[in-house]
Amino acid sequence: MATADTTKIALITGANKGIGFEITKQLAQKGIHVLLGSRDEARGKKAVEQLTTENLPVSLIIIDVTNQSTIDAAINEVTNKYGHLDILINNSGVYVKEPRPSELTVDDIRHNFDVNFFGAFSVTKAFLPLIRKSTAGRIVNVSSGLSSFHFHESQANCFFHLAYSASKTSLNMLTYQLAQELKKTTIKVNACTPGLTATDLTNFHGHSVEIGAKSSVFLATLPDDGPTGKYFDENCQEHAW
Repeated sequence: MATADTTKIALITGANKGIGFEITKQLAQKGIHVLLGSRDEARGKKAVEQLTTENLPVSLIIIDVTNQSTIDAAINEVTNKYGHLDILINNSGVYVKEPRPSELTVDDIRHNFDVNFFGAFSVTKAFLPLIRKSTAGRIVNVSSGLSSFHFHESQANCFFHLAYSASKTSLNMLTYQLAQELKKTTIKVNACTPGLTATDLTNFHGHSVEIGAKSSVFLATLPDDGPTGKYFDENCQEHAW
């Protein structure tokens, strides 16, 4: 049965480590109850324990963005416990080193799209009815600078990340189109890049996860008059798509 508590409820996918873990921590420090999404129960429990020892309001929710049955189970859990969802952050992502476009296989491209685009789409579509029940729903899609045509055109040398870049560019379009669909509601939909952040996806090159999480937290806690259908960098500055 859903609770009558007015505490905001957030769900973050891929949150047992890296940027997702740090986003969870920063939102929980603001008094938001965060559902830490993890596809692996043991790793998820370990991550939650780290945060609850700091007396932060965090709970584990098992969700694999490529497995619809886990998404359905998560929907049932959030519906029964809370009755709504205020914040959804699609943070789950995959990145692997890629060859030149002509050397890619269809499976290489499909793998990126399954997680980075179809996963985010599936989770968003499933949770949207619960987000509509929030008085101020926020959807944040964690994208990448590599999604931007402007970025690629500005580089002296081409970065060969077709599968990854295309999947994140598609995520940007989902962000924009959904924001347009929902622009007459109180739901705001935005995308952001964490910038080059030191996680296992980047072999720990780049700035800290504290910086990488900053834009997601900013967009998740936008005021009522905040933007929607926009793209922000790691410094919370709006950028062209």
